[in-house]
Amino acid sequence: MSVKPLVFGHRGACAYRPENTLEAFALAYEQGVHAIECDIVPTKDHALVLRHENALSGTTDVASRPEYAHLKRAGFVDGHAVEDWFTEDFTLAEIKQLRAIERLPDWRPGSAAFDGQFGVPTLADLLAAPFLNNRAVILELKHGAYFERLGIPVLDLLAAEVEASGWRERGIRLIFESFNLDVLTRARARLGEIGQYVFLVDRDHLPGQTRYVSDEYLAALVGKVHGVSFDIDLVLGQKPAFSSADFGSPTGLVERAHALGFTVYTWTARVEQALYSVEEYFSHFVNTGADGIFADHPDLLQNYVAGHA
Repeated sequence: MSVKPLVFGHRGACAYRPENTLEAFALAYEQGVHAIECDIVPTKDHALVLRHENALSGTTDVASRPEYAHLKRAGFVDGHAVEDWFTEDFTLAEIKQLRAIERLPDWRPGSAAFDGQFGVPTLADLLAAPFLNNRAVILELKHGAYFERLGIPVLDLLAAEVEASGWRERGIRLIFESFNLDVLTRARARLGEIGQYVFLVDRDHLPGQTRYVSDEYLAALVGKVHGVSFDIDLVLGQKPAFSSADFGSPTGLVERAHALGFTVYTWTARVEQALYSVEEYFSHFVNTGADGIFADHPDLLQNYVAGHA
């Protein structure tokens, strides 16, 4: 293995505890990750809370609470029409009444055993946590442009929370992410050079929804962001026809991005998707040459990387 990648806890150690909870974050750090990643969405009264998306039914017990039945409505998540409960319709006090649940209970019964035990944290809760001292944290802004259209100043709210955290004195290293390049570059202009800014790229957000990231596309990012975080499907080619392999061969995308000076991450390693051994599955991620890998089972990836350094 030519590169020893950093391991990131995707929404914490989300295979073991319901995602985006303080308990999942703390466990990931205990398992030795370089950083945890969290997802940020706002409430009706402009608090920033940690949920993967603004729709709440997949990761909280909102559907079982009759007092909130009237808030279920039609809406959109990543362009898809859904009937759900949305963070922008709830006050922070109402969000605090909800409890986190496992999003994939059939895959992760161990995590589902903790359903209902943990609350929905705010960004302020995470940034105030002592376990963040002298560690790195990856903050992903979700649906920033959508919330701005609703009149919610997400970048101002983010800047205020980060500044109030005392991150400099506490040695916290900040990484900011978004799928929206405009939001990310404006976040950099608003917050300044206080951390790294990393652009998330997947097939759905590429022109024509192609699997190929062109040199022109990469070159247009130079000077705007410090790094690029690619879906593994872009970094590895399609597996050969009639093959049962997990993935195809590396596409050279990581090398092309490195040549332009970018830090490169990839996502997401989920061992439930392994066709053969966990080690064989992880080898595909590590052999890409990426600088960091997001994992739902960060302890297993950490052990693999340590054993093959």
